[in-house]
Amino acid sequence: MKQKAFWLSTLVVLLWSSSVWAISLVDADWLKKNLENKSIRIVEVPEKADAIGDQHLPGKLHIHGAVVVNRYLDLGNMSVVPPTLYPSKEQYEKLMARLGITPETTVVAYDDKFSLFASRLLVIMELYGHDANKLKLLNGGLVNWKKLGYPTLDGHIPVSATKYKVDKINPILLTWSDIYRDVVSGARPEVILVDVRPQDEYSGKNIRTIRGGHIPHAVNVVGTDANNKEDHTFKSAAEIRKLFEAKGITQDKPIYEYCHSGDRTAHAYVILKYIIGYKDVKVYDGSWIEWATLLSLPAEDQVWYTEKK
Repeated sequence: MKQKAFWLSTLVVLLWSSSVWAISLVDADWLKKNLENKSIRIVEVPEKADAIGDQHLPGKLHIHGAVVVNRYLDLGNMSVVPPTLYPSKEQYEKLMARLGITPETTVVAYDDKFSLFASRLLVIMELYGHDANKLKLLNGGLVNWKKLGYPTLDGHIPVSATKYKVDKINPILLTWSDIYRDVVSGARPEVILVDVRPQDEYSGKNIRTIRGGHIPHAVNVVGTDANNKEDHTFKSAAEIRKLFEAKGITQDKPIYEYCHSGDRTAHAYVILKYIIGYKDVKVYDGSWIEWATLLSLPAEDQVWYTEKK
């Protein structure tokens, strides 16, 4: 009996600890029931800039109570090149204050494209030390919300500014030099580098910057293959795990991952770390835009934009 009690108590501790520091998915029903919860801030990160603003524009519908973030101006570091890099601490603090968020606020983020941009916001918040237990991702985002016929409005609510101060920064980001040293030069052969872009970008067929191709030794898994296309919700953890394990990406290995501009990277970070439970996952936020424009860095399947047919 004592042994049984020990294992039960251990299981409780493990379950509790795994949920405390975890970005978690919430479904549309949960959010619908919590729309008036004052401890929650709903944040939308739309794909297109014309969905931003408080204008009452036909078709620009949002979830009740949502405030809006501009993916490019708010979630990129405008003071450096490339602006794919995540915002500075000072920029982040100003954004949180503008959105009326404090360190005690529970944030539910959503977007209209497979949770790519909402994931970016939440990963940036984790980076700057916001309690990950207070970070929620709306499964299916606006696409599923509308499909279920749940209420939307054609404007955003005004919020009162707060004060927000970052007390710690979590070590989840990588630089190009980390990738070059550990993967390209082979200093850490146990690391798996995952490119989560669409296959045409990985192969150099679709070139979106000065050159196409991929970082040497990178394995390609399309991150949005983890989502159901019809409603943008995530597939089951078992299905997603199979997707990555089929390419040799297993939970016992350190994972470095990148995409084109840091959005799919954040999406994959949430998937790998919090949906299927991989322990050692890090983000290269500079991603392919930075790597490709540093011309001395090597690439596989390299095609220059000027050679594009």
